Amino acid sequence: MFIPKIMFLAAVGRPRYDTERGTYFDGKIGMWPIVEYRPAQRNSRHRPAGTIVATLVNIDATVYRNYVVAQVIPTIKAKFPTSNKRIVLQHDNETPHGGVTNEDLVSSSTDAWTFVVRSQLPNSPDLNVLDLGFFSSLQALHHKLVSRSLDDVIHATLAVFGLSGGETLGNVFLTLQAVMRLVLENNGGNFFRLPHLSKDALRRAGALMSNVSCPVSLSA
Repeated sequence: MFIPKIMFLAAVGRPRYDTERGTYFDGKIGMWPIVEYRPAQRNSRHRPAGTIVATLVNIDATVYRNYVVAQVIPTIKAKFPTSNKRIVLQHDNETPHGGVTNEDLVSSSTDAWTFVVRSQLPNSPDLNVLDLGFFSSLQALHHKLVSRSLDDVIHATLAVFGLSGGETLGNVFLTLQAVMRLVLENNGGNFFRLPHLSKDALRRAGALMSNVSCPVSLSA
């Protein structure tokens, strides 16, 4: 059985307590499959022609920009703690991502919200929280589910995204801080091993740090 590869757009932030709403923000903004839903053109043993099915979409600059403006930003406004309404959208340097500029986000910067976009530094996958550990945690959960169709993959992926906890994202953001410190220690280079902070053990002992410390000498 062949299931085609599908792309998802995921948006996350650092978990924190939302003082305005009095609830805990788990950091998960949302995840969206890059598909369109169209009527099936032919019958199959699983469904008749005309059934609405997910159809893959080639992601380009226009498609990416539409998802960011129509999906990501409204969801940020609905979920993100409103004590800080200046949002920096960071993405890597994949070609379609160049379709979103600060000028594109001006129309979304309303109701005291300000949105700007920043590109991740080249050759620095360890500075992306999704690649640094969040996607791998989702994949570990995903392997426990069986998918036999494109729709199954979509449902399973969105399910494991929903099941993932704020602790996972909190751990990854602490690792990100530790990586940033290593980048400074290596004068901007990336010749280092990923740090192991024993976060789960520290959390069980009630000794987990809120932030990774950084010597003043590294900022000189």
